[in-house]
Amino acid sequence: MDRQTIQAERIKSALTATEYATSGGRSVFVLLAAGRGTFISDEVERDVIGPCLIWAPTGWSTRLALTAGTRGFLIRMPERTLGRALPTDVIAAHVRQVVSRRIFLSDLSQPMIAAFVALFAKVETELREMAPGSETVLHHCVSLLLIEIWRAAAPPLQATEPQPHRISDSFLNLVELHLQNHWTVGEYARRIGVSRDRLNEAVRRAIGIPPHQHLQRRLMEEAKALLVTTNLQVAEVGYKLGFSDAAYFTRFFRRHENLPPGQFRRTFTPLWRTRSEEISFADWP
Repeated sequence: MDRQTIQAERIKSALTATEYATSGGRSVFVLLAAGRGTFISDEVERDVIGPCLIWAPTGWSTRLALTAGTRGFLIRMPERTLGRALPTDVIAAHVRQVVSRRIFLSDLSQPMIAAFVALFAKVETELREMAPGSETVLHHCVSLLLIEIWRAAAPPLQATEPQPHRISDSFLNLVELHLQNHWTVGEYARRIGVSRDRLNEAVRRAIGIPPHQHLQRRLMEEAKALLVTTNLQVAEVGYKLGFSDAAYFTRFFRRHENLPPGQFRRTFTPLWRTRSEEISFADWP
């Protein structure tokens, strides 16, 4: 996420009227803490009074004319930034549905306002200081912003648990994103919003094996691929897969394959090598 793809600006028109506009290529989030103005977007023209929340997705040109004394802030984001920041768990479809339409909310609670103010302050700080890792922080800030908009605008979900196929799909998607983080099955269940037993049941039904076995199988698949298609040292393969200790990676590999990774490479590389380019430690992302 390029820092330049997000724009954050404070609204503090103390003495004169102020106007903000976008051509429709960026989504716009506005929180008016105090004051009033007029929101104009294509055929929609609406008076707004703070405190209120405004969300305008990409696709509509917008104009926000504010009276003197209005205070608040706005954040502009392109569509690709939103796409990358959308949650990947079972609430993804709900969040996407809410943020795909224009939103006007005036019944904001103080905790809601405080959450949005804190997120804006964090985004503003990261954009200004450009500290190491700021792109990752901004990515998570946008994700949290979308979730907070959904919480504020959407009716509460039913208390029923998600369907098994949604649970298993969420698990399999999260595994591909976080395999190298070595999350426990309990952590996956927590991220998806179900119990560990419920996750275990849904995954068994979908792919025939429990979540823990799938995690180990995927790690072994990635380890074998790296061993036979790259020139990374065995320890480097382990580090790339999230193992902090090379000896532990070797024990893990031997337990599942009945031979150490070095011997596996010598035995199978001549048969499996599919490309000739060399990848070294310096090529790591």
